[in-house]
Amino acid sequence: MIALLRIKSFYFVIFIFIALLVLINNNLKADQEFKIVSDKLEIEDDKNVINAQGDVIISSEQISSKADEVIYYKNKGVLEAKGNISLKDEFNNYYYLDEMTVADDFSYLNADNAKIRLKDDSRMVGNKIIKQNEINIISNVEYTPCLKENYLIKNCPGWKLKANKAYHNLDSKTVHYDHARLHIFNIPVFYLPYFAHPDPSVNKRTGFLMPTIQTDNQLGDILLLPFFYNISGNKDITITPNIQSKANNFYEIHYRHLNDIGSLNINASIDDNNDNLGTRNHIFADAIINNKYGSLKTYIQTSNNDTYTRKMKLNQATVYKSGFYFERLNKDTNFTIESNAYKHLTRQNSEQWEYLYPNINYDINNIKDKDFGGTVSLNNSFRNLKNLDNSYSSQASSQLNWSRNDIHTKTGLLFNNKFTIRAVSSSLDNKVGTKDESTISFFPQIASKISFPLIKANKNSSQTLTPIIMPILAPYNNYTGAQSISASNIFSYNRATGLNQWESGPRINYGIEWYLDLKKDLDVKLTIAQSAKINKHKHDSSEEVSDYMVSSRIIFDSNKYIDSTMILDRQEKDIKGSSVNAYFDYDKFRFAIDHDYSSDKYGTGSEQVRIGGNVLLGNDFSLNFTGTRNLDTDNNIGYQYGILYENECLGVDFNYYRDLTKDRDIEESDGLSLTIVLKPFGSAKSYGNKKLFGPEV
Repeated sequence: MIALLRIKSFYFVIFIFIALLVLINNNLKADQEFKIVSDKLEIEDDKNVINAQGDVIISSEQISSKADEVIYYKNKGVLEAKGNISLKDEFNNYYYLDEMTVADDFSYLNADNAKIRLKDDSRMVGNKIIKQNEINIISNVEYTPCLKENYLIKNCPGWKLKANKAYHNLDSKTVHYDHARLHIFNIPVFYLPYFAHPDPSVNKRTGFLMPTIQTDNQLGDILLLPFFYNISGNKDITITPNIQSKANNFYEIHYRHLNDIGSLNINASIDDNNDNLGTRNHIFADAIINNKYGSLKTYIQTSNNDTYTRKMKLNQATVYKSGFYFERLNKDTNFTIESNAYKHLTRQNSEQWEYLYPNINYDINNIKDKDFGGTVSLNNSFRNLKNLDNSYSSQASSQLNWSRNDIHTKTGLLFNNKFTIRAVSSSLDNKVGTKDESTISFFPQIASKISFPLIKANKNSSQTLTPIIMPILAPYNNYTGAQSISASNIFSYNRATGLNQWESGPRINYGIEWYLDLKKDLDVKLTIAQSAKINKHKHDSSEEVSDYMVSSRIIFDSNKYIDSTMILDRQEKDIKGSSVNAYFDYDKFRFAIDHDYSSDKYGTGSEQVRIGGNVLLGNDFSLNFTGTRNLDTDNNIGYQYGILYENECLGVDFNYYRDLTKDRDIEESDGLSLTIVLKPFGSAKSYGNKKLFGPEV
């Protein structure tokens, strides 16, 4: 009897379980059923068959669709549709079909002549599509990211893939191709028996990036084959073999890691050691850590060969810098500490290295002066150096600053008053056989910058003429002499640099500024200024009155300006030095020029000009050029020019360069480079983003 009850209980449990499954399935089925709205609707066979015509709208949890005619078999969970079908799935992919059969849970789809627009507007077309669960199988498929109306791939001017079949896995977000052919400008250029790429919903995916082809008279023919490995969402690494016909092959490594507290970037390389010179390598790395205590940045630049990074075109720097920098900023206090090692690659042996260990600064700012008004600040610094000549120097400095701005309402005069006093302790440990030095110095100074702006304005323009006079009182103790004047320092309280450097002695800076605002994309600023000494010190070999400083800035709009500075000899009325920087950006033309000149009458003369530009030809082509020339010797330093083709899906960058710098085993070089980018798998140097001056030459 007990056994019989156990059997009955068992079957009862089974019955309840099956009933629950049926109920759950019915509920799921109810959720997955299509909802249909149309102009004409007919229901047959006890509500199991629905016929709809006209503007039919179909919706479920997985899809939304439109069609001209629909038959829905509810008991089978299958829908048939015809005419002007557009379907959107849960991944925001769009399907454009003539006819289709689809399951109401979207586990199955069968259609001919399919056109698919993916999430990023790239497109696939095929003569047949079959969806089986999470995989779309498209036969005789063509794929392109090119953006053209009506999804006509044959009209795309960029690139496309043709394949026998494509498998789009919606779950793994990957597209696989069987027997793929790459077409560029509708010309077949490459065959791949198997090819895969991430679908548009993936930002980063492991795989090969587009190669770069180069040729160089020193390095030979060069092929770059970058491989990108996506470690995780915030970490990745790119490994790029550099295959060279005339030099050692080498491998570049770029590692990136970003998290909530900072970042890590590593650029490194190592060569094949094929020429019995030993394995050469380099590491350039930096790390940033941010927390409540401040920001710490560490960095290293090193190589076991002084010419390796320049010869292999990895980096043109001639000084390596390694060390750390810590900064803590509060409302009224700043604290920084920095320590660096500098390796000068163009020097030899023991005079290559220069060390800063450490440089410490602590500033207290915005202390209100209740007695005299104004603001008080305190700057404290300590610096210790090992110089290139193997001498050692250190300085400790403390500087008190008081400043106050006043406006004399009756006259309109503006006063910027400032008092400073600096105490400096310096020591210098010279080479063997020379006398060491140690000093303690005080540098007090009081100054006032007095200006008188005169303003004239009307509806369309305004002008401001501002005479400026700046008397400075300072003793001659530990006289350092006046520094060279420039547009940036002519009205500075101290033009000398360094903790133990001070422009001492009484002097006066004066000049006039004129500002014109036409209020229609044109601003002009002109400054003429000079500096004069009062009771020039007997040990001061410089002139009592400085040369004239003339600077101008013309701004046509935010993308067009000209900056210039001239130093005019006050006696000979000759140009002692000048610099001009101009930049112009139009719709289809960008141009920049830098020109620097110093006369050999006043030292070592030099004149150098650097130009760069982009010219947009039509919608897709642009020309680029850069060049640097030493006008004093009438020799080029380096130049580069090339052509860039770029549309929404294809980039082709072709350049010729010539580098005329020399150093030991680095000779003059020239070469060609060709980069082809299939977007979205890479990015080209677009016209708008390409640097005017391109790579350093």
